[in-house]
This record gives sequence, C-alpha cells and structure tokens, in this order.
Amino acid sequence: MNDTTKIIIVDDHQIYREGLKLAAGNIKGVSVIGVASNGIELLDLLQKNTPDIILMDIEMPEMNGIEASRRVKSLYPDIKIIAITMFDEIEYMASIIDAGVNCFLLKNTTREELERAIKTVLEGKLLFPIHLSKISNLKNFNIMKTSKILLVDDDIDIITTLETILTKKGYNVITANNKVEGMKKIKEEKPDMAILDVMMTTQYEGFEMAKEINDDKSLDDMPVLMLTSIDVLITSNTDLQKMVRDFRKNPGFKDLHVLLVKDIVSGKAGIDYLSENNKSIWFPVSGFIRKPVESSKILPEIEKILQN
Repeated sequence: MNDTTKIIIVDDHQIYREGLKLAAGNIKGVSVIGVASNGIELLDLLQKNTPDIILMDIEMPEMNGIEASRRVKSLYPDIKIIAITMFDEIEYMASIIDAGVNCFLLKNTTREELERAIKTVLEGKLLFPIHLSKISNLKNFNIMKTSKILLVDDDIDIITTLETILTKKGYNVITANNKVEGMKKIKEEKPDMAILDVMMTTQYEGFEMAKEINDDKSLDDMPVLMLTSIDVLITSNTDLQKMVRDFRKNPGFKDLHVLLVKDIVSGKAGIDYLSENNKSIWFPVSGFIRKPVESSKILPEIEKILQN
C-alpha cells in the first residue's frame, strides 16, 4: 500500500470501535477518516468523506451491516467492504455475500490478518477466511472457497488468466515466477495448494519444485497440480511407480525424458523424469491440467483436490 488507504469503521460498540480504529491506524499507509455506530450514520458520513474501505459490523441497530453494505455498493460501487462478524452470525453469510462485501473477518482478528485483508481487497480480490465447516449444515448454501492457492509460472498471461479465474471463484491467489520465488512464498504464505508450470527458468524447474515440496515434511503433504502440455498416460494400475519403471525397460519409452501417469480408478498421479545426469526421478503429484487452461476443467480439479 504505497498511497494512503482511507478507512471508515462502522460498529455499534464504542470500545470495539475504538480498538479497531487503533489497530487499523497502526498499519502503515492506512488512515482512519471516520467512524459510525450504524448504517444510517455511515450513509450520512459518506456524503462528506469517501473511503477506500469500510470495516463493517453486521449486527447494528437502526440499519444493520447487511442493508448498509447493499446501499453502499449501490451508491459507491468502488468502495471495498470488509465485514466484521461473530461466529454466531454466520447464518447470515449468504445474505452478506449477496450484499457485495469483499471480505469476512472475525471480531477476534489480529492486526496482521486485518492488514492482509486490507491489502487483498485493494488488489481487487475476495477474501473469506472464516472456517466454512461451521456452516456446512446450512441448506442450499453455496459459498466461495477460502483456500489459498499459489500459482508459479513465468508466463504473465497464464498467471493473469488463472488468477482471474480463481479469484472470481473466491480463492485467495498468490503468485510467483520461478522456483526460488515460489518456495519463498510457500514458506511465508503457507498456501493450501500449489499450481506449477513445468518449463520456467530451466526446462524442468516445475518438476524440481514439485519434488522439493513433496520431500519437505514440514509442508504436510501440500497438494500440487501441474500445468503441462505433455500427454498423460492413463492406467488402472495402482502401483504407478512400478508401472513407470516397467515403461522405462521398453525400448520405445526408455529414452523419453518425461513420463506423466495417472490411475483412472484411484485418481493418484505421478511424474518420472530423467535428470541432467540421466537419472530417473519419481515423485507423486495431485494431478495434471493440460494447457491451454480452461476454467471448466481446472476448477473441478482444484475442488476435488482440496476436498481430499
């Protein structure tokens, strides 16, 4: 946030309002330009001051946060809204989303989480960090996923396309252009999964990064989806590594630098590639998406991987 980000805080509890004002005011580049105790006061305030972001309480007298958000979005569509909620208010979440909010935060949020939310909505992204399993029993409720996904690709067009597709579905997207930057983002951001291109700085950099993720026990088996134009061998053999080794004995396959295999029954997938010293390297991955990427194919694959 290079320029000053102007914020208005709306909450009917004075102590919490003042605490939130203090927390937001301590974030570099943020200026709290006003406070209100309900939606009516907010609309009056907006006639004199136009913020970049509104931190909006949901349960308030006279005009609650849902109706206030709806009116703000109608009158000032460029203003971003971060809804501040309690766990016992999640039953209203579908209505809050319909009102046009850009982010949910719990009332016990940390300053770091608030700063991240402000940065995310300013980038035009959606952020829903509430633990959605709490509302899994709500009927007819369809909500955007909150998972954080790392995209690693040196092609800016592919990054832009994928980021647009995933952001529209509510995923929190972070990006990198190579293996070094990608591993750094993994350590810092702790994404729920990674989507990796194969050819970047080197021919097999994506494979090398996928193997490094797979070998790092601290990453807790983080799923990896590979972007590739290489054909995938489909099999019903559950022992994928043995299958690949058998393929390598076949004169028609032993010189192939890359073998991608997937068990059509279990969904398990893996990669075997020849290193620079002609050593066969094997490791499992979560799946493959063929380039050019289509939203109708990648979104169901991501959802399936994250549900496992």
